[in-house]
Amino acid sequence: MIKLFKNTLPLFIICLLWIPLVSGDDDSALEAQMSTLKQECKELIKGTRYEGSKITYYTLGSKQVKNIEVYTFLLDEYRFAISAKKCSVSLNIKIYDAGSDNKDRLLIKEFKKVQGKNVKFGTKELNDLYVAKNPDADRLRNIHIEYSIGSGKPAKEGIVLVYGIEP
Repeated sequence: MIKLFKNTLPLFIICLLWIPLVSGDDDSALEAQMSTLKQECKELIKGTRYEGSKITYYTLGSKQVKNIEVYTFLLDEYRFAISAKKCSVSLNIKIYDAGSDNKDRLLIKEFKKVQGKNVKFGTKELNDLYVAKNPDADRLRNIHIEYSIGSGKPAKEGIVLVYGIEP
C-alpha cells in the first residue's frame, strides 16, 4: 500500500500542476475577449446609467439552452445589449415574461441567427409587445432571456448581456 502511494503520488502531483497550464491560457484569453465585448455593449447603451451585466459561458457540444432572468422593477426605460460575437454556432435569443418552468409563459420577442453579432432592445418595445399579447397586463416586472445554442466542435465560448436605465 505504501509502495503504491509512493509511486502514484508524483504522477498525481504532476497531473495537478499540468491541468491549469493546459486550460488556463484559453480561459484567460476568453475572459479578456468577454471583457472587451462587455465594453462594446456598454457603448451600445451609452447614455444610460449602467445597472449590470451577465456573461454566460458555455462549452460547445450538443445543442443546449441557457436562461437568464433580469428584474425590471423600476418604471424607467431599461436598455439591453447582447453580444454574441464570440459565438461561432447558430444562436437564437428568445425573451419571455416568465421562466421555463411556467408552461403559460409568453414569447415576447425573438432574435434569430445572431451568432457573431450584437443586438439591442429596450423595455418600452418589450412592454408594448407584451401588452399587445396580454391585454390584462400593465408592464413586465422581469424578463427571461433564453439562449438556444446550436451544436459544434467542443470549445468554450460566451455571450455578454449588459443593461442600463435611461435617466
